[in-house]
Amino acid sequence: MRPRHRYLAVRLVAATNSLSEEAFRDGLWQQLQQLYGELGVSRIGFWIVIYDAASRASIIRCQHDQVRALRAALAAVTGIRGVPLLLYVVGLSGTISKAKTLIPGLESYKGRSRRGPR
Repeated sequence: MRPRHRYLAVRLVAATNSLSEEAFRDGLWQQLQQLYGELGVSRIGFWIVIYDAASRASIIRCQHDQVRALRAALAAVTGIRGVPLLLYVVGLSGTISKAKTLIPGLESYKGRSRRGPR
């Protein structure tokens, strides 16, 4: 049976735009790992589908039954790699295309959309 996913549309509030996708992904991974450990992170199924530094937005995928855990972890983030950062969830969706419509500026995003393995 194919796993069910949910997509969280997330806004980033930071003093700078200098946070790269790699730094964001690694920093968020470390935060999740500190909070839940490796087993917990694997259960969440965390994956950054879209990260757009210009619009300060991201779409993050997780397992459908782990949305609360991911939201709690995102709320606990106060900074990544020395950059003060606040993450807040704008909305939740079952599809990437609907999640894009939740954040103005991402509806027509044609950049690098990364889907994980099936």
